[in-house]
Amino acid sequence: MKQKIRGVYLLIITLLLFGAIVPVMGTTTSMPQTHLFLRLDNAWKSTQPGDTFVVRADIKNLGETTAYLIKVDLKNIPDDWNVQQSGTLPWILELEPGKTASQFFIVERGATDTTEIYATAKAYNSPPVTSNYIPIPIGISVIVALSFTGSVLFYREAKLRKKQEKK
Repeated sequence: MKQKIRGVYLLIITLLLFGAIVPVMGTTTSMPQTHLFLRLDNAWKSTQPGDTFVVRADIKNLGETTAYLIKVDLKNIPDDWNVQQSGTLPWILELEPGKTASQFFIVERGATDTTEIYATAKAYNSPPVTSNYIPIPIGISVIVALSFTGSVLFYREAKLRKKQEKK
């Protein structure tokens, strides 16, 4: 009898949770997006095989809304290098706008050399970012304006040089 009552309670709790989660997930308005900036130090460049060092990744929230569940991973790590993430959680749970958080990785270098280590960061409400790539949003109007300004300056300089040659 007690097992039936427990089963009914579990069923009711499951239905209540399901009733609360499904409407949130099925809403037409999505969570506001934000933008992150990721910077990685270059501690590995001055190390020798067998050295242990710490790599620091700084994540800054450039957007106007809070970023949630940020996961940072190191990329382009050779197979013989040992990487461990320090800290208790592999995620940054939330990052307020304008704030910076850091993730630390303990790396033991192997014999293989690498040209570049980089990091990627993914958040629940932000597009993925890479540490060695800075996205600069440039619209077509900016390109047209810069091209026009450069053309005017080039034309003016050419005209001045022609005047100097005639003298």
